[in-house]
Amino acid sequence: MKNLIIGNTSQLSHYFPDDYEKISSRNINFTNQNYDRVYICFGEQRTYIQNNRNIFLETNIDYTLKIIDHFSKFCNQIIIYGTSELWNNYNGPIDISMPFNYKQSNYIDSKKLIIEKIKEKYENIIILHPFNFNSIYRKEGFLFTKIFDSIINNKKITIGNTYFYRELLHPKFVVEESIKATEDKIIGSGRLTFVNDFIRSLYSHFNMKYEDFVSEDYN
Repeated sequence: MKNLIIGNTSQLSHYFPDDYEKISSRNINFTNQNYDRVYICFGEQRTYIQNNRNIFLETNIDYTLKIIDHFSKFCNQIIIYGTSELWNNYNGPIDISMPFNYKQSNYIDSKKLIIEKIKEKYENIIILHPFNFNSIYRKEGFLFTKIFDSIINNKKITIGNTYFYRELLHPKFVVEESIKATEDKIIGSGRLTFVNDFIRSLYSHFNMKYEDFVSEDYN
């Protein structure tokens, strides 16, 4: 049986095997095709939209539930993505068994609500919670899109504060862990990276001087 990726413009979709069927989330043909696994990948590039709660509720809850309602009848398992940000108010390591504890945002709220609804109704769904991941497929509006554009096109940019530690993942790693997943889990490397150092190393790799291309504006 085939595997299906819903969300062919997501970062993750580019790193699944070529024989996985990939479709747009905006133009789904709700046929009765049977699949082994369905991976719901769309929506992850909307995370930086801060002020429109309805976008997150309509996409991450209402529309996602519509898709789950249909495909759960025609596949063995559905894989859906939450976010590690559901635990972002803890200090130190986090574990899937820990209660959600986060600084409120529309995006994270929508993830919490969809998970609660899934737990109430469905059994054949695995929920994965990746840490932040970035690639060349990041859309405009994200930090690393600006960094990549600056390096590729020798462009000067202004960024905010990057003097902090974060988990930084590549979507290929998230996809590999997704394919192996047999139960709900958090996907992370277990390693923190100092973000400013990481950005400086990118410029250095291409023999570019960070200070020549990047201005920092903490406001």
